[in-house]
Amino acid sequence: MADETCPLCEGEGKGLPGYYGTMADMFTLLFAFFVLMFSLATMDPAKLSDLGGDDKGSSPEEIEEQVKEVKKQMEELKEQGITEIDDQPIEEYMDSLIQKIVDENKPVPKLYEIEGDLAEIIEEMELDSSEANMTRDVRGTAIELYGDFSFETLSAEMKPQMKQFLDSVVDSFMTRSSDKHQIIVEGHSDNEPIPLKPKKYREKYPSNWELSSARASAVVRYLIDKRVNPARLVAHGYADRWPADMTWADMRRGYVQKPIGDNITIETGRSGVPEYQGVGMNRSGIPLENIYMDTIIDSLNSTIELRAKNRRIKIIFTQQDYVDGTTPYKTPEKFR
Repeated sequence: MADETCPLCEGEGKGLPGYYGTMADMFTLLFAFFVLMFSLATMDPAKLSDLGGDDKGSSPEEIEEQVKEVKKQMEELKEQGITEIDDQPIEEYMDSLIQKIVDENKPVPKLYEIEGDLAEIIEEMELDSSEANMTRDVRGTAIELYGDFSFETLSAEMKPQMKQFLDSVVDSFMTRSSDKHQIIVEGHSDNEPIPLKPKKYREKYPSNWELSSARASAVVRYLIDKRVNPARLVAHGYADRWPADMTWADMRRGYVQKPIGDNITIETGRSGVPEYQGVGMNRSGIPLENIYMDTIIDSLNSTIELRAKNRRIKIIFTQQDYVDGTTPYKTPEKFR
């Protein structure tokens, strides 16, 4: 019996041709492909996206329900053989979605909370007043990081301690998706011109305008890489036009008012912000003249210490009703 051959297989033209097996395999693969495509079509991308929550936040119970729904969706997708979404492993995609839910429902930090967090970071890093300083103006709360701490000389390359500081700030409060407040990053310099030699400095940064702008842009790019919302970020380069000890109002106006014949001196007002002595009129009621910007800039760059202070990055965390380039106004509810 073992030597007998199948009658159907004897002779030419008997039985199925050999290529039928290959065709059967191909049809099986096509069938599996179309089943997978149908499974993807039945998933609702909008539903997955909606699981990220909204800007108004949710209660803890609602957050828990959203997280459960995400995990349920993940299991359903796995059962259908789907291993990637948007070129990400499905586990990573779902983890990021869950993190988004948590982040979006954190309360938006108040200015005093931001100041408290910044003060803690300054203390933890043991920074002194020559390296970092907190200020306030009409726009909001600001942190100033001075040149010798933040950047290499005549470069837009951040120093390691600058990156460490930014990492701490980002982790503390800058990635909350519900926070739409603007973050303004300013680059400032002293009034020393870019040196002619070596030529590489002038070729890259013809003036302090280019250098200060490049430094502000470098900080913005770094923050974006750390998942800060790009729509919140603004970069400005001021060159030497806004020394550290010049008030916001004076900088915007383009001059300061000083008593006739007096040297330019700085006093600290009740608010703790540097103010120019004799604004409006002096104590004797003598009218004041306007001292224009170049005179002020020269005065506020007259020492090594002042120049070091003027070479800085300033990051402003704006108050709710401030939009850069305008006067404060009431932000529409849908943009908060």
